[in-house]
Amino acid sequence: MRYAETGVNLEIDLSRGSIEKEGTDSRLTELHLGGLGTNAKILWDRVPPEVDPFSPDNLLIFSAGLLAGTPAPGANRTIVSTFSPQTLLMAYSIMGGFWAPELKFAGYDKIIIRGKSPKLVYLWIHNDKVEIRDASHLKGKGCLETEELIKQELKEPKAQVATIGLAGENRVYFASIEQGRSSASRGGIGAVMGDKGLKAIAVRGTKDILVARPAEFMELCNGVLKYIQNRADNPIKGVPPILAGLGSPQEMTLHDEEWHTASFAWGNARHRRKDFWNKEIEGQWKEIQDKAVERLISCYNCPMKCGGIITHPKLQRYMMKCYSKLTYTMAAMSDLDFGFRIAGLAQEYGVDGYTTPQVMAFAIELYEAGILTDQDLPGFPSDNEERFFWLLEKIVRREGIGDVLANGVYWAAQKIG
Repeated sequence: MRYAETGVNLEIDLSRGSIEKEGTDSRLTELHLGGLGTNAKILWDRVPPEVDPFSPDNLLIFSAGLLAGTPAPGANRTIVSTFSPQTLLMAYSIMGGFWAPELKFAGYDKIIIRGKSPKLVYLWIHNDKVEIRDASHLKGKGCLETEELIKQELKEPKAQVATIGLAGENRVYFASIEQGRSSASRGGIGAVMGDKGLKAIAVRGTKDILVARPAEFMELCNGVLKYIQNRADNPIKGVPPILAGLGSPQEMTLHDEEWHTASFAWGNARHRRKDFWNKEIEGQWKEIQDKAVERLISCYNCPMKCGGIITHPKLQRYMMKCYSKLTYTMAAMSDLDFGFRIAGLAQEYGVDGYTTPQVMAFAIELYEAGILTDQDLPGFPSDNEERFFWLLEKIVRREGIGDVLANGVYWAAQKIG
C-alpha cells in the first residue's frame, strides 16, 4: 500500500496523441523524496543533456509534492520541470494554489509530457477519465479567460486549470504557467508548454489519499498549524509579514514595502533608492492598496494569506501573488497604482513577474543611452509608464524589437551587440 503518493503517473505523448497510466516504483520516492527530486531523476534518465528545449524529446513534467493533498499545512506545491530555453539547463518552477492537490485527488502523482501536438490542445483529467481535447478556440486567449472558458466548456466549476497565455504560445523565454492565484514562471517553462502545443491542463479529482497513522499525523499537523498561527511565540519574526505579501492592515504595516523599496534595486537592477520611503509615500501607497485589494487569499490548506483579489477600475478582477505589485513599480520607478495595473495585464498574458519588468527596464535604458533608436522602436511612447505597456505588447507578440527582448536580457544583449 502506498501512502501520500498515489503510485500512478500519466505519460502523455502529444506527437502520437497517446495517454498511458504507469505504476511507479516506491523506491524512486525513497531515494529522491518529493516532486522535485523525482522529476530530476526522470529527466536525468530520459533526456540527454544536449537536448534542444524546443525538441519533441524534451519532457515537461508536472508533479505534485509528496504531501500535497494531505492535511499537512501549506503542502500544495506543483513542481514543473523541463530543460530551459533561457539557460539550456534543467530548470524547475514551483507554484502553489490548488492544482497539485487536485491532481492527487484524481489519482496521479505526475504528468509526464513529451512530443508536440500538431494543433493546440488541452488535457482534461477527471479521475480515471483522461482526454486530449482541441483548444483551437482558446488560441490567443489570456490565462484567466482560458481557465474560465474551460470550466464552462467542461461544466466543471471546481476544476483546477493550469494554463499559458499569449506569451507561452509565442515561446517567450520567460513565459509562465498560470493557475488561479499562483504560477510556475521561472526558466521559460511556459514557453516549453507552448512549444508542445499544450494550452492548458484541467484536472478534477474526488478520490482519497491514504496516510499512514492518521491520528499521529493529524496531531503533528495541528502542532505545525499552531506554531505558525501563534505569532507571539514564533521566533522567525520576519516570516509572517513577508508571506502576508500585500501588506494588509489586518496582517502588518507597510514597513515590509519600506524594506523592499530601500534594499532592492530599481530600474534595470542598477539603482538603490535609499531615500525613497517616507511617511507621505506610505500614506499614498496605503490608500492605493486599500482601494485595490478586495481581500487576501491563501493557497490550498495554508493559513498564510500572501495573495490578494484585486479589483481595479481599469482592469478585470484578478488574483495577485506575493510581491509582483512591486516588481513592475520598481522597474519603472513609478507608483503602486502602475504596479497593480500592469501586473494584471502581464499575468493574463502569462509572463514571469520578475524577469519581465527587468527586460523592459533594460530596453528603456538602452534607448536612453542611444544603443536602441527610434528605428528599433518605431512609435515608442515618450511617457515612462506607457513605454512599459508598449514593450509588454511587443514582447508577448514577438513583434519588432519585442522578438529580440522576448528571449531575455542575456540573449537580447547577444543579438543587439
